[in-house]
Amino acid sequence: MSAPLHVCLIPGDGVGPEVTSAAQRVLDATGVEIAWEVCEVGQVAYERTGEALPVGVVRAIQECGLALKGPVATPRDAPFRSVNVALRERLDLFLGVRPCRSLAGIPTPFGDTDVVVLRMHDGDLYAGIDFAPEEPAAAKIRGLLAEMEEAQLTDDTGVSVKPISASAVERAARAACSWAIANGRERITVVHKANVMRGTDGVFLAAARAVGGGFPQLSVDDCLVDRVCADLVRAPERFDVLFAPMLYGDIVSDLTAALCGGLGIAAGANLGEGSAVFEAVHGTVSRHAGRGTANPVALVLSGAMLLRHAGEDDAARRVEQAVAGAIADGIVTRDLAAGDAAPRTTGTVAESIVDRL
Repeated sequence: MSAPLHVCLIPGDGVGPEVTSAAQRVLDATGVEIAWEVCEVGQVAYERTGEALPVGVVRAIQECGLALKGPVATPRDAPFRSVNVALRERLDLFLGVRPCRSLAGIPTPFGDTDVVVLRMHDGDLYAGIDFAPEEPAAAKIRGLLAEMEEAQLTDDTGVSVKPISASAVERAARAACSWAIANGRERITVVHKANVMRGTDGVFLAAARAVGGGFPQLSVDDCLVDRVCADLVRAPERFDVLFAPMLYGDIVSDLTAALCGGLGIAAGANLGEGSAVFEAVHGTVSRHAGRGTANPVALVLSGAMLLRHAGEDDAARRVEQAVAGAIADGIVTRDLAAGDAAPRTTGTVAESIVDRL
């Protein structure tokens, strides 16, 4: 008998506890033995311990290697901008995976969509090097740019710095290519704006191209981010895998999710060398907490990604088929309910998926 999977379960905030409970029930129903370790981060953890991201939680995820995470809120006086970003940084989760596949039963004109967005988590405008106009650092940067005769910025100008290093791109690109091959993908499109931002997106494009050349199993091309967005809403079937820096990847993955029915079905993973955290793309939606109306599908599909990552391919496939069956039969929450169909509760959707397993 194989050893159980050890998984950290992070309920999160807002609707997080509801959707994580639903996802946990579904994964347990697959027959895969899972040893769950419940950990708290975010607002709930802050209120109980004074820490939004306890060191013990980071250590627990490192020891387990796997985590299923609900959406979390970042307290206003936390020592970092985002719990999600801080968790990725401390675990060195450098590649994000956001698949988007259309499902029967969801009314959308994009019924043939099957796109995966892979985004690099290092650097970019999400690095947090961001200064309001009144901050001394902003004044220093404005002064430096003036001395270099690069730009004359007024005193009411805020400044963000966009760092992108070739080494970080190379690491993420290698992981992206390896992921694509392991998951039966054939083509990667590098998303950029190197025609304008040559010093940053130019580095991203050049490094990604160089790495892609070492994977002859894949076809690697590139496309400007604005063209990618335009083509996604006209012919999403043109794309297979999109590899992008953090900001573009965030925007494009929300766009692809909208093509297939919205964030309620958008699953995600954050991968590193030794740890992997699986989470829904959507936020805490606190105004709906406790109502039983949250869609659990995104986190359930994230759980299927966890199973596949852990080598439980058959269980992952069965979860995905059970989700597709429930949706095709109209067992959906209100965000996906069409026409006069009665929306189901979070628990009812989970029960329907479990029944199909």
